[in-house]
Amino acid sequence: MDTIVQAKRVLEIFNHMSQIPRESGNEKAISDYIVNFANNLGLEVIQDDIWNVIIKKPATPGYEDRPTVILQGHIDMVCVKDHDSNHDFTKDPIANIIEGEWMHADHTTLGADNGIGGAMILAILEDSNQQHGPLEALFTTNEETGMDGAAALKEGDVTGDYLINLDTEVEHDFTVSCAGGCHVEVSIPLLRENNLPGYNAGLSITVKGLKGGHSGIEIIEQRANANQVLARVLYDLNKQYAYNLASFDGGVKHNAVPSKAVATMSVRTEDVEAIKTLIAFYEKQFQYEYAVQDPGLIFVVEDIDTPDVVYADDTAEALISYLYLAEDGVHSMSQTIDNLVETSNNLAIVSEGTHTINILVSVRSSNMNSLEYLSKKLLLLADTLGVSAIRTGGYPAWEYDKGSKLEEQAIALHNEMFDVPAKVNAVHAGLECGLLKGILPNTQMISFGPTIVSPHTPTERVHLPSVERVYVYLKALLQKLH
Repeated sequence: MDTIVQAKRVLEIFNHMSQIPRESGNEKAISDYIVNFANNLGLEVIQDDIWNVIIKKPATPGYEDRPTVILQGHIDMVCVKDHDSNHDFTKDPIANIIEGEWMHADHTTLGADNGIGGAMILAILEDSNQQHGPLEALFTTNEETGMDGAAALKEGDVTGDYLINLDTEVEHDFTVSCAGGCHVEVSIPLLRENNLPGYNAGLSITVKGLKGGHSGIEIIEQRANANQVLARVLYDLNKQYAYNLASFDGGVKHNAVPSKAVATMSVRTEDVEAIKTLIAFYEKQFQYEYAVQDPGLIFVVEDIDTPDVVYADDTAEALISYLYLAEDGVHSMSQTIDNLVETSNNLAIVSEGTHTINILVSVRSSNMNSLEYLSKKLLLLADTLGVSAIRTGGYPAWEYDKGSKLEEQAIALHNEMFDVPAKVNAVHAGLECGLLKGILPNTQMISFGPTIVSPHTPTERVHLPSVERVYVYLKALLQKLH
């Protein structure tokens, strides 16, 4: 588009990256692409055994005494598609579609989070006219599933004075702090029994049409969680009609609010029409409850073959009770930063294993004491219901280093270049800066990036004029930092 001039190369590189599968855990190919990119430029490059990549570029002449700057982003992406899409994330390229000022994909996540940031870094490394001090480019893996790449780095792997993370998703926002988090993994014994006599009809109930969204950035919207909505329906239904639950499945990513959940059951033939009528009544109630947050919410009830095998009562009761009773969404708001969620959780995924039904809960907080409280509360609920749960995947919060020289220079330059004033804030999402501080305790850090809307959903899109402006700003900042 006409507004993309200096960032044209950024979009070309991003298009190349979009041809390469890069779901979390499947990053070798994109890691190799970055290594080859660096080799073609004759730059020093290191690739570790979990596919993190570090590239070092010497200062341009006259800038040798400037601080070393680490440019950092993650190379994996959240892979979510519309439920009727046939896209295969293990092999199919992402289709980058431009409409007006926006780029989106074809009914899948776009991967602008954090592919655009990575493309900017590569474009900077390639630009022989860019003036800068010593540069280190750090590309990490598995950020979206637990920040495993950042966690694997050791002291001395990177050594910059400043670190610029390019994973913030609102133009003109500068992130200086983020939440920490952990997972609570609940395991319910999966006991099955033959379908009982008299239950000779089958139904499926689907909750769909929800917005979903990033469970950190968009949790403040208090959108409906499909897993909990479905559990509420099943709990209430059981007060009116007997049924045998045969399956429950919902959610696909730990950091995405589930937008769809499906349960199947056996019921009495004489109750089918009454159950359908009752579900239609529940649908109207939930549509009213979530009229603002999720106006597209619908329930779909379909006839299916009668299940031969169903969950035992203890299994079904524990599953529905946990999802019904567990907190979901915003737990508390920050008392020091306006409109910042302090603590939250997301009932992210319900799935069947071989011997257990598993519930994955993602917990976030910028207050470690509050994080402890909520995660212990979720563990205690599991214990009270007689099922097992463990806490896994902890990562630290990134605490605010108020008044840093990097922040001062970054904000001053931004406000010189743009009419819109810079906004310094904290985010409820997890950024790798919290982990990187562990090996870079004296490195000043900041995060910014172009506007990306609805990351982690098939409606993800990036604002192209903001890509241009942010890239121009990044180039100017690298030239000026001292």
